[in-house]
Amino acid sequence: MQAEVLGEAAPAVNPQEDWFKHCLSSARKFLKNAVVIDNEPFVESKRKVSIDEFRIVAPDDGMGDTTIFEAVVPVELVAEEQEYTIDPHRLDVRKVSDAFAEEGLNCAFVLPDDNDFNEEIVVKRVLNAALISDIVVIDWYLYGDSPNLTRRILKEIALSDVAENGRLRFICIYTGQPVVDQVYMDVRESLGGGGIYVEVVDEGVFFSKEQSYLVTVINKAAVLPSDLPSNLVCSFTRFADGLMPSFALAAVGAIRKNIHHMVTRFDKGLDSAYVANRLITNPPEDVAELMRELLVSECDNAVGLESVADQYLDKEAVEKWLNIKEGEIVSQAYGKKQVDKTLLYLLLKNGIDDKGARTDAGDLISLPGEHRNKVSISLAGDEEKSKEAELSFSRLVVFKREAFGDTKLIGTEGWLPSLTTGTLLRMQDGEARRYFICLTPACDTLRLLKETPFVFLEAVIDDSRYSLILKEEEGNSRGLYFREKHPTLMTYSFLPTGNSQRVRGEQHKPEGGKTFFTFSSTSNQQRFTWLGEVRYARAASEMAKLAGNWMRIGINDSEYLRLIECGKF
Repeated sequence: MQAEVLGEAAPAVNPQEDWFKHCLSSARKFLKNAVVIDNEPFVESKRKVSIDEFRIVAPDDGMGDTTIFEAVVPVELVAEEQEYTIDPHRLDVRKVSDAFAEEGLNCAFVLPDDNDFNEEIVVKRVLNAALISDIVVIDWYLYGDSPNLTRRILKEIALSDVAENGRLRFICIYTGQPVVDQVYMDVRESLGGGGIYVEVVDEGVFFSKEQSYLVTVINKAAVLPSDLPSNLVCSFTRFADGLMPSFALAAVGAIRKNIHHMVTRFDKGLDSAYVANRLITNPPEDVAELMRELLVSECDNAVGLESVADQYLDKEAVEKWLNIKEGEIVSQAYGKKQVDKTLLYLLLKNGIDDKGARTDAGDLISLPGEHRNKVSISLAGDEEKSKEAELSFSRLVVFKREAFGDTKLIGTEGWLPSLTTGTLLRMQDGEARRYFICLTPACDTLRLLKETPFVFLEAVIDDSRYSLILKEEEGNSRGLYFREKHPTLMTYSFLPTGNSQRVRGEQHKPEGGKTFFTFSSTSNQQRFTWLGEVRYARAASEMAKLAGNWMRIGINDSEYLRLIECGKF
């Protein structure tokens, strides 16, 4: 079907293989480094030795003669082929390093010494290395004849990742021990002790899609060191299995590839110009914000140079995704028509206009706006899955940061949210919850020296018709609608925090609960819960809607002329 729609005489392809290659290319662009932790490293040596190397020549005796002594040469050193037996518990670091290099990955090693062992130092080194590594390879028996040290390290890594509000993590247990069920149970239990819960998805493979965690258990004799990196790269494609994941991984890979050029754009020769501009700009903080935006722009340029969006989000990538999902597409009826595979491929090829889709011959297939949600339902498989996906996508589009979503909020410097344009707050008013978005211009939220009023637009709770959707701490979604006509505007005052000259939130870490932030108003002694920060352009759009509604002008022209201008005649 898709061959007919998207191209004439398209060659037959295996959708599964085609999609795997797509995901694999994304994984290869992203992966840059790995760390291997093993306490039994060695370097294989097979150097051939000639008999001449064992001849000892005595110094000239002055008579023009020399004396040659034959040394006893070990038989194994002069053998043409030296037999090499693999010890399943030892790790050939040269082969591992070379194999990773051939895959385009840098490989670091943490090699604990059993004869000079300090558990705390080993754990610290492993955690530091794991923090910056894409792949962590660790031996099961890391000290003595016990997996206890590895189990502790797994728990510590999990705790660290949970504290960061999650991160992509790939761990490989690479062991010479027999891989038995007890090993699998211990791996899951150790990670669970740190708050990561993985499920068995294949033999020796554990995965958590929600927590972005992948763990594989591999026997050293089953997968040789020279084959390990390619095996791991293929396993990593599980993270790239989707249009959005493959795009994100490739985009980050593009930034990583170009990062060394990007930093050269910010040369120290610009220091004096930056300082001068900051000193003569009011407010000066805007210049620092400008530099941050310029660096982000360099990241965007890197993604553009590598054509990431074209390769992973455009028509060809979507076609591969449709091919692989073809069996999961569920036709949806609207009127006498159907949103089915034929229509979906047609929409991909020819696009859509206000009336609907068109065939190659130009014939219209009507698809009114009120039925276009059927496309999402058809692709997701059912209405509930469609709604869940659309809500998550909406939150990604609207929010720069979320209090109770997937945004990372805990940094090494103790980050706190600032009250600015687009800040979303919630106030508990008796039994009711009230929601407000800050509309104070960003430039008026800086350089504050005293109590300052902030302007908020109050939202109406409406889970069927909403301007934005947010996730609350209970995990439920809440729809908020901002009224253009008859809006409710409120003003609350706040004090700047310390020497920051900004209003910053206060962090709360309830025991056993999720970290959250609050703002305390001085005007009514009310505490607001911080729910996130709406992207500036989105907040400005709400401000523009209000201004547009208030600036409406009555009839000031010929209605006939107005309709002509709108293209009605």
